[in-house]
Amino acid sequence: MLTRLHSAVDNLLSRSAGEGDRVLSPLPGLIVSTTTRARMPSHALYRPALGVVVQGAKQVLAGRRILDYRAGQGLVTGLAMPASGRVLTASRARPFMGVSIELDTSLLQQVLAGLDPAPSPLVAAAGLSVHTLPPPLLDCVARIVEASQIDATGGVLVPTLLRELGYWLLTGPTGPDVAAMARPEGTLQRIADAVVHLRRHFRQPLQVDALAAASHMSVSLFYRRFRAATGMSPLQFQKQLRLLEARRLLETRSVNVTAAALAVGYESLSQFSR
Repeated sequence: MLTRLHSAVDNLLSRSAGEGDRVLSPLPGLIVSTTTRARMPSHALYRPALGVVVQGAKQVLAGRRILDYRAGQGLVTGLAMPASGRVLTASRARPFMGVSIELDTSLLQQVLAGLDPAPSPLVAAAGLSVHTLPPPLLDCVARIVEASQIDATGGVLVPTLLRELGYWLLTGPTGPDVAAMARPEGTLQRIADAVVHLRRHFRQPLQVDALAAASHMSVSLFYRRFRAATGMSPLQFQKQLRLLEARRLLETRSVNVTAAALAVGYESLSQFSR
């Protein structure tokens, strides 16, 4: 089924203007990308999504966790988190091609409620996980890419296909990880709620006790579950959020390093430099 997905992506790219590196978003929540060269790590805030390598290979780093995946494999991101990704394998003859589809937690919850038996979620699920994707799931991704190219009916077909995608995600090898993010009372969702708080208040001093209490965990358990989900401690997570925002300020605004450091919550330039 990877052949069908490859053809769907190749057809979409051939219809777009330009050559070489491209990032297309034919529908909200759907991103198709290609590049002819390996790349240095690019830092970003990863959101809940399924990322599929169609051709080539890619690597994602989150904290101390390093995940490699290649054609036919996918990265499941269960919660919003800072990470860096890079293309490992690409050339003019065989460019890297990838597809990313945002995952709607509420839709996954609806699909999960209809499954009997439902997959058992991982207690200490990771926010990032790599899986070899089964043919039915790859076929569904291919049909989503194909539907995105049909102006008249894409908006009608895609919602149904996204629901089908949720079914294959929950019933295949990705099931335990996806079930963990779909359980509103589960540990991963409680960590996701803590992440929302951190993203909103990353400029302020970190209060782990309050985060743990809001997550209904002891401080020690919260630390373990948070590190298991994100690959980093809450303090490291906050630092990554601050650095992402500082990069954005330096790249998009006429601010100096000192102004960027103070804007993201650092008390001094020396602290920011360290």
